[in-house]
Amino acid sequence: MTLNQIISQIKSYGTSHPQINYVLFGEFSDKLDDEDVTYPAMFIDLQSANFLSKQLSYTFNIYLLDRHLQETDALEVLSDMSLVAEDIVARLRTPSNTWVTDDNIAVTFFREAEPDFLAGVRIDATLTLPSLNNRCQIP
Repeated sequence: MTLNQIISQIKSYGTSHPQINYVLFGEFSDKLDDEDVTYPAMFIDLQSANFLSKQLSYTFNIYLLDRHLQETDALEVLSDMSLVAEDIVARLRTPSNTWVTDDNIAVTFFREAEPDFLAGVRIDATLTLPSLNNRCQIP
């Protein structure tokens, strides 16, 4: 499975989720207040990759964000995005996937006041795939 295919699969988890209205892969910090973004949104960023003995692993940061009013507590948004995170993690751990996920998937809660009042979670997921890692693979 290629990196493009993995990203496409993760994006499909967001686009098919009833509580996600917008999905983007890549640099998103300048998109947070973009008119094209309809919240709640899912942003996917590739953090790193590692070649292991007979495996290849990719670490992704998946952000699930929604807007909230300044006057209101962000707790409701944090709660909602936490539930969406559960759904996304369940999809990442689906047995039919080509990859294997770590037993521990970290979730970080956060709030942003600039450029918008946003709250949500970041999922740090490492997906590991089998890889031959030998030069006989080279065309």
